[in-house]
Amino acid sequence: MLQFWLVRIVIISFTRISFAFLSPLSRLLSFFLHYFVRYRLAVIHRNLSKCITNLTAAEVNSLVGGVYDNLSFVLLEAIKGLTLSEAELLSRIEFRQPELITDYLDKKKSVLAVCPHYTNWEWTVLATGYTYKNKSIGIYKEIGNRYLEEYIKSLRAKCTMTLISTRHTRMMESLIPDGRVILLMSDQNPSNTRDAIWVKFFGQDTACLHGLEKYANRYHLPVIYLDQQRVTDSRYVVNLEVLCENPNELAPGELTQLFMSRVERTIRREPSNWLWSHKRWKHKKISD
Repeated sequence: MLQFWLVRIVIISFTRISFAFLSPLSRLLSFFLHYFVRYRLAVIHRNLSKCITNLTAAEVNSLVGGVYDNLSFVLLEAIKGLTLSEAELLSRIEFRQPELITDYLDKKKSVLAVCPHYTNWEWTVLATGYTYKNKSIGIYKEIGNRYLEEYIKSLRAKCTMTLISTRHTRMMESLIPDGRVILLMSDQNPSNTRDAIWVKFFGQDTACLHGLEKYANRYHLPVIYLDQQRVTDSRYVVNLEVLCENPNELAPGELTQLFMSRVERTIRREPSNWLWSHKRWKHKKISD
């Protein structure tokens, strides 16, 4: 219960924190995480050295600083986002070409919307719910603390998104025939490689979650990519584009490779905005 009340107090306190104050607070947190906590500093350097090559020492240091800036903004904005009204949130994150999804929903056709953990994905989740009211489904991993789980779930659900945990994805089957946008964050490292799909990502063998292909093929769903961009502090745009119209026509693993190649393009545009602190390559592919 202590954890629940601490989190609740923090979230409630953020209702009084203005965006003018949030920006310097984020940079202060970034400095603290970088130089005092040194949060996963070795992991960040190792991942960057593998993927973004031919950089000078000064360029690497600049990127690392940007990674902490992005992480700090995401952490604080995620909390702040839970306190915002629909109008406040949508004034700070703009969906461009939302009709790419609406056109499907109007025909009672469900779609998969996929995006990476790039810039403020938490706001993208909330904005999806508000943009496609009562028509969106979010797949998420449950929090261990049941009190905290119900509290955070209730705050996220204000955006009208139906939240389904990874343990209960079969619940989607009754909703899909009515036309839903199913939001997946599909660039995470799988907990094990038993069902993983292996692709090339930044030139490296990379294990990926199988959910994207599983749902796209089982339910015959087109796939829309959400390309998130930070315009300035606490302001974003999300560009929608069709990643694949007919995933069932692709070979096994091809859709996942298509997605991860598109994610790589997004990251290369502004590398510091991705979660380089994540241990993305801890699994090694075993040769056949």
